[in-house]
Amino acid sequence: MKQENFKKSVIIAGGEVHEKIQIPENAFVICADCGYHHAQAQGIVPDVIVGDFDSCQNPDKLPDHAEIIRLPVEKDVSDTWFAVQYAVTQLHCTEFHVYGTCGGARVDHMIANLQLLHHMGELGLQTRFYYKNQILLSVKNSDFQFSGRDYPEFSVFALSETCFVTISGAKYLLQDHELKNTFPLGLSNCCDANSFPEISVRDGIALLVLTKK
Repeated sequence: MKQENFKKSVIIAGGEVHEKIQIPENAFVICADCGYHHAQAQGIVPDVIVGDFDSCQNPDKLPDHAEIIRLPVEKDVSDTWFAVQYAVTQLHCTEFHVYGTCGGARVDHMIANLQLLHHMGELGLQTRFYYKNQILLSVKNSDFQFSGRDYPEFSVFALSETCFVTISGAKYLLQDHELKNTFPLGLSNCCDANSFPEISVRDGIALLVLTKK
């Protein structure tokens, strides 16, 4: 592997991938286990492939061009979680674009990935999970603004036990309201095409789900 200071990482996991995987310039690409099949299908050449390869077809025929990190089947973290750890500790990445974290046959893996998103929010990493026409991201003690033209529907949930949220520029507004991770008050909000809604989060971490047209 070339010794470079990467800031961006694309991680391709083994869940459903319906959308085109976008690779930002100078991003480091990691496939987690059978996420490699998604990369193959879209002609993407990964830099590293990690996993125990329990769900990867032909694990003995992985490409020579990528570094292969084989993990034990019995471990405390998922292959996707390890991929994030590797990108943070070995490559010092701070921006993540993650595919294949939702859908698939294993609901428990999807729940684990939502916990991973929470963890990445705690670390202050800029993270986006992509699924179909939706983007999931964590917002920790900061503001986030987006275009109503691009994302006319959105939801906001508490990832931490509680967080205080202000929503402006949308149909349903909040002013420094306490959201709890036991009640989905922020489900199904919307905005018009000319608006630029802003989500402000303090004292916690929120999950923001943006839905494209």
